[in-house]
Order: sequence, then structure tokens, then C-alpha cells
Amino acid sequence: MKTNVEVLESGATKLTVTVEASEISARIKKLYKEYGTKYRFPGFRPGHVPRQIIDNAMGKEAVRAQVTDDVLNETYPLAVDAEDLNIIAQPKFEQIDALVVEGEDFTYSVELQLKPALELSSYDPVAIEVPFKTATEEEIDEQLAAIADYYFEYKNSPANTKVKADSTIEVTTKATDQDGAEVSVLTAQERMYTLGEGLFPAVIEEAMVGLKKGETGTVTFNPAENASMISEILTKRGTTECTVEFEIAAVKKKVSPELTDEWVSENLGFETVAVLRENTASQIAQQKEIMIPRIMENNALAALRERLVGEVPASMVDDQEGQLLQDFFTQLQQRGTTLDAYLAANGIDADQFKADVKKQAADTVADDLALDAWARHEGIVVSDEEVREEFDKSGAEDPAALYEDWKAHGQLHTVREGITRGKAMESVLAAAVVTEVEKLSAPEDAE
Repeated sequence: MKTNVEVLESGATKLTVTVEASEISARIKKLYKEYGTKYRFPGFRPGHVPRQIIDNAMGKEAVRAQVTDDVLNETYPLAVDAEDLNIIAQPKFEQIDALVVEGEDFTYSVELQLKPALELSSYDPVAIEVPFKTATEEEIDEQLAAIADYYFEYKNSPANTKVKADSTIEVTTKATDQDGAEVSVLTAQERMYTLGEGLFPAVIEEAMVGLKKGETGTVTFNPAENASMISEILTKRGTTECTVEFEIAAVKKKVSPELTDEWVSENLGFETVAVLRENTASQIAQQKEIMIPRIMENNALAALRERLVGEVPASMVDDQEGQLLQDFFTQLQQRGTTLDAYLAANGIDADQFKADVKKQAADTVADDLALDAWARHEGIVVSDEEVREEFDKSGAEDPAALYEDWKAHGQLHTVREGITRGKAMESVLAAAVVTEVEKLSAPEDAE
């Protein structure tokens, strides 16, 4: 097989493939043999059927037509791999008017849209920030505060404390429906309740805000028109009106324990606070050891992305977005949850989710193109042996068979591309100017 690549005036790439006559003849001979063995022809033994008989039975051009299809389907991906082409759109095969002919070369052409070779505005080393490898006193203090908060208790606030929109209170409630019957799910003595958690309808919580201990209120509402977890229950029961009388028994406040030597010994098993701080510092350092390499990569990619010159192809972003969504929904299925549940749990609406995925897709494509540019500039190449080694490291039962399968389907160039980008990332980090800081700067697009 011979291949040739040329760039057309339109900017597209034309790939021309020529399959040699010997290969065409071998394929035709093999297919006649297969047909003669696979199908029964009266008067002839399997495998000994003359070509004329097969042509008469199956059609004069049947074998040549099948070989033509096979040649196109099997040699095209091999040609793409041979020329190391990275395609970003469906290929356009030129109209093929003639079938393969035994003893003659067969040539066909394909018009392709390839990944663009964008450049960077600068190939100077990137400057990146990373957190200190060891724990800072502020980080240790934050961890210890989180530990103390985990062991908090609710205590009564002063009697003149007013209820706020996020307060935790003790409240006594008595509720009846439109018929005067008690509504048990809304009737309780000194129930602990945090406003904003969605158990009560908002109309009740709004009536509580601003009240103090001992003050009362009454609210009448239609459950179907006032969404909440309790409203949903009442609506299913057929309740059309509910009246709630309530009294604020106490406004609560969260009180975290003081971390004394005695407390940490009794509750956490450390002899002193100093020992707890040492242990916490060690854990933070271990976490940073895992996190810092990823932080370095992310910051380096962000710096390269800002240097990328040219437009990122929309088709590449669309493909990446589709892949991200497919991976995401697979994860949701594995977790046994739904998109609606995920959005609700994370306080995200559908439009924001779509925008986030599209932004992530655009950034990912830009990162890849930036690494490609760096690799070209640095002359980074990947050998065939390195591609084979990647399959050996894959953990597959038969790496050699997996390699041959990827090769047959023209996918080796994607492996080569991934290795190249990995090498480019190593090169970027090796040259980077790294500054350790106590706190990382917030990115400009943090919102």
C-alpha cells in the first residue's frame, strides 16, 4: 500500500491510497475460494468451484464489489495511521466509479479535515504557583477548627435572639387540616428545626423569621401551592388547607468545644494538642504530596492555554463535550442516581450545567492543542517501540493482540498522540519557573 498526502486550496487534506496489484489479486483469489467453500454449488466439491460458476450464481461483479468494499474499509484506517493523521470530521471519499481489477493497482482518495497545528505566542518557560509542600500554621488551624466543628453542640441563645433565615430553633407546632383533624407530621413538641432545609413550606419559615423565644404565630396554607417535603405528603393525602400554630421554644447556636489537652485526649486519643497538631501537619503534607503534581499540571496548562494563538475548531469542542457527557452519565448510572438528583444536590440548574460542560470541553481541547504546539516546537517524537510499550503497560491479557486490533482499526495514532502530549507536559514542567506560595491566587475565570 502506498499513501500520499496533499493540502488542497480549501485547506482540507487529501489522502490518496494506492493498493498494489498483487494485493488486489490475492484478495480476489481468496474471496473466490471462500465463496466456493461457504456456499453449495451442485456438481462441485466445496473449494473446487470454477469462478464462472460463482459469477453466474452470485452476479458477475459480486466478488469484485466485495473486494472493493473490503479494500476501502480495511486500508483506509491503516493509511490514516501510516501518515499519522488526526481527523476531526467525517472523511469524504471521492466517488469511486470503478471496481478493483485483478492484476491492476487500485487507487482511491479521501478528503479530510485534520486537527489544526496552532502555535503558542511564546515558548518561554511558564511561571506557576504551588502551595508549600509542608503544612502552614494557618492550614493546621483550619483543620483543627474543622475537627472542633465536627463535635459541636447546640445550646440556647439568649432569650432576645431573633430567628434568622438560617437559624436552628426548637419550635412547638400544632397543625390541623380543612376538616379540623390533626396533621401529625406538622404537630410536635419542641422540635429541633433548621430553617432553609425544605421540610416546612417557605410560608411557615417566613412567619418565624424575626420572632424571639416565647413568641407565637399562625399560618394557613394550601400544600399544593407551597412546595416542601411535608407539603408533598399532605397533597398526596388530599389535604387542601392546613393551619399551623407555632411557638418558638428556643433559638439555638452551634458551640464547638475548645481543643484542650484533656479534650483531645478523651475524644481523639492524642496526648496533647501539640501532638494533634503534629499529626495534622503530617496528614496535610501527605495530601499535598498527592495534590501538588496535579496542581502543577493544571496551572501549567492554564498558562499554556492563554498563549494559544488561533481558533479552536468547534467540531473538536463538540466531540469533547459529547465525550464528557457520555462519561458523566455513565458515572451517574454506576452511582444509581439521576441528573436531576445530581443538579439538586449540588445546587446547579440545567443551563449552568450545560455551560460548565461546554467550558470544560473548550478548555480541554485548547489544552491539548497547546501541548501539541509545545511538542512540535521541542521536537518531541514518539517511536513505534514506545507505542508498543504502552500496550504492554495496559494490563491487557494479550497486549500483542490488542496492539494488532488497534492497528487494524487505525487507532495507533491516538495512542501516539497521547504519549506525545504526556512527554510535552513533562517538558513544560521541567522548564517551569515554580514559586511556592502560602495560598494560590484565584484564577481570573473563577466565577
